[in-house]
Amino acid sequence: MDVGLVDALCDYSRPVFLFGLTPPLEGATQDELKETARKFVERSATLATDGFIVYDIQEEKGRTPEPRPFPFRKLDDPSHFAKVLKDVSGKESVVYKCVAESDPGGFDGWLNKAIDDYGVNAYNLVGGASSANQYSGPTIPDVAAKLNKRKQCAHGGVTIAERHVKKGNEHETLVKKGELGMRWFISQAIYDPEPMIKLLKEYGALCRQRNIEPKRVVLTFAPCGREKTMRFIKWLGVTVPENVEREILDAEDKVGKSVDLLCAMCKKILDETKGCGVPLGISVESVSIFKNEINAAHELFRRTQSMLLDFLGEPWLVQYKLVSKGAKRTSFDYGSRKSPASPGAALPPVKEPKVAKKEGGNGGLFEGLSEEEQKKLGIAGAVGVVVGFILGAVLGGGKSKPIAPAPEPPKKKGWGK
Repeated sequence: MDVGLVDALCDYSRPVFLFGLTPPLEGATQDELKETARKFVERSATLATDGFIVYDIQEEKGRTPEPRPFPFRKLDDPSHFAKVLKDVSGKESVVYKCVAESDPGGFDGWLNKAIDDYGVNAYNLVGGASSANQYSGPTIPDVAAKLNKRKQCAHGGVTIAERHVKKGNEHETLVKKGELGMRWFISQAIYDPEPMIKLLKEYGALCRQRNIEPKRVVLTFAPCGREKTMRFIKWLGVTVPENVEREILDAEDKVGKSVDLLCAMCKKILDETKGCGVPLGISVESVSIFKNEINAAHELFRRTQSMLLDFLGEPWLVQYKLVSKGAKRTSFDYGSRKSPASPGAALPPVKEPKVAKKEGGNGGLFEGLSEEEQKKLGIAGAVGVVVGFILGAVLGGGKSKPIAPAPEPPKKKGWGK
């Protein structure tokens, strides 16, 4: 059953799983872009993702007086690379866009091209890096209003739990952004679970108090295997407790230790926010050029995905099948608003599938396949991989609410950059 990325993100009766990356350097040829996408898709082919995240990397002057650990280099337009990824993999992407960095006219041109030429329909809107700077671009409310008029599009925003610790109002900001039509929020990378636990609890409580539906929050994790990566994570504003930093950097297997710690943090967030009412998702960033950090991102994705699926309290399995490269991506439905599956419903017939099952476990998603068969799951030649999930008993008894149209934004001023 065909499930688009926007449908998955906006269907709060089911979880969502994303894998993030950055585009290649600006100036890459179309062949180079396709080759980069092909390698990325081959490496991540056995990850059961609903789609990708393509980040918009800016220089971010004024973010902090600390020097940038890695030199800034301009990258390819994220909407363009999302189109290349879709051509190669069949999967859609959430495209990040810093709305503050271009003039209003330039942004309108970018948006029209992203929608009409590249077919992007899921956007994550980002403001300026520093409120102390003056920006020439449109405000987030301005852009949200434009996207609300594009019926095929949906948009979300960023949530930074550290802001909630400092200002205590991030939960109110999420409600305001929801009033603008945002359907989801993707967190900054998490290295301290406590701020996110506090935010989720207070956001859920505020939504109950106001009798409104909380939007999805996607928890983001990124492994770290070297000191320079840690410096960059901290430069981005991520809170890394001193004991966590030392435990990672003092370990013989630094990246392995980071994966273990991040999985423990994910479990702590899930355990301590149970019942808060906020629908969740998982995102893992794979933005490193180092092989051990790339491999660690894959392991981290599988483990955190298993944790969230186990947390839902229903039997689950992951099924892989080989399809023709030109076929449209499909996903087995487990709570989609389009055609909810009934509890215990059988899978659609699949011709000679290669199936790997793991019921309610942590990892072990490839049991039953030889190493050679696992390699064949990569997308190569005329073969592509389609990933589907199905819950043995669909969340909510197989029923989910239809998604209401994005609300008209309230006429409020004084925030949104």
